[in-house]
Amino acid sequence: MASKVVILTRREVFSASHRLYSEHLTEEENKATYGKCINQHGHNYTLEVSVRGKLNEKTGMFINATELKQIIKEEIMDRMDHKNLEVDVKEFQGVVTTTENLCVVIYELLAKRLGELLYEVKILETENNYVIYRGDSS
Repeated sequence: MASKVVILTRREVFSASHRLYSEHLTEEENKATYGKCINQHGHNYTLEVSVRGKLNEKTGMFINATELKQIIKEEIMDRMDHKNLEVDVKEFQGVVTTTENLCVVIYELLAKRLGELLYEVKILETENNYVIYRGDSS
């Protein structure tokens, strides 16, 4: 049987607070750009981490889901759950805590541990808004 490439996705939910504010904009520009989100507020983010690999015929998997869960816990949940992103998470020092930037930061943290297995990070900020990042394609 030829090797089959499969994608495994793990979902986690974490709560974090932040405010959208750029050091590169004036107060008026921040208000015009981010509206009420310049005020401190929080979200229950849904994180979906997808890994991709060749199915091992002997084990029936390419990564142990328990291992993936542990990596997400150590790199993301322990670091971001119930935290103020721009204050408590060093990766956001000087970075606007948009969901886009959150998605990129999470991808980069996980890529250090998962390498080429990491396929995609998806963050659902609300039931209507989500961001997907699959690495730098430039």
